[in-house]
Amino acid sequence: MSAPEAAPEEFRVAAPAEITAYLHELQRDNATVLLSGPPSQSLASRITALDAAADVLGLAIGADPDGISQALVASGEITAVAYLGAVKLQFELDGAVLVSGDQGTVLRAGLPTRLYRFQRRQAYRVQPAGSVYPRVVLPGGDVAGRALRVLDISIGGLALAAPPGTPPLPLGQATTGLVLELDRLTALRVSLLPHHASPIAGDALGAQQMGCAFVDPDAVTTRALQMYVDQTQKRRRLLKLDA
Repeated sequence: MSAPEAAPEEFRVAAPAEITAYLHELQRDNATVLLSGPPSQSLASRITALDAAADVLGLAIGADPDGISQALVASGEITAVAYLGAVKLQFELDGAVLVSGDQGTVLRAGLPTRLYRFQRRQAYRVQPAGSVYPRVVLPGGDVAGRALRVLDISIGGLALAAPPGTPPLPLGQATTGLVLELDRLTALRVSLLPHHASPIAGDALGAQQMGCAFVDPDAVTTRALQMYVDQTQKRRRLLKLDA
């Protein structure tokens, strides 16, 4: 998804010092920067080098067995998205090249001349009525421990019930290749960015609740989520009236 050229002026940051400050904050927090391009592919990275005077921005690329980083560079259009708490930052990477060294592969580009800052709104959350759906199926298929129950959901994110022990999704890192099954007939491909994990109150087995944000859902996913939230909210209202 390219930067929104028609975005209101209030979302656009053009001052070099302010842009550099946001990038420094992303680097300091070791925040995940999700890179995407026209091939409809995405890759997680982190800022490892930032030199405003030299106009150099370096992003470390992790494991990339499918060569997505090369495809992104070849496309010439790379959009970067990252989160600072409730703030979403989006910018374009111009003149990106891949550099290999002892520390692995780094994508090097100039500093963005524009950055878009969006304050994420608090979306209305609903708690599912069923015990099976909705759920998130992890890469590997619907086997034990690979399908996580959704505790609550909104158009902006959801909370997952994770088994005891290590959370199945890495905190602070976008995970792609997930399938959100709202019901037996509705399956959506999504990417999630887990923000936190905490014990579920009253759970004797020690399961955790993982709070996650959707990463750039497409229009079809957004509409399906809105319909699900609206319908669930209406059902609960009718149940209260009948009680």
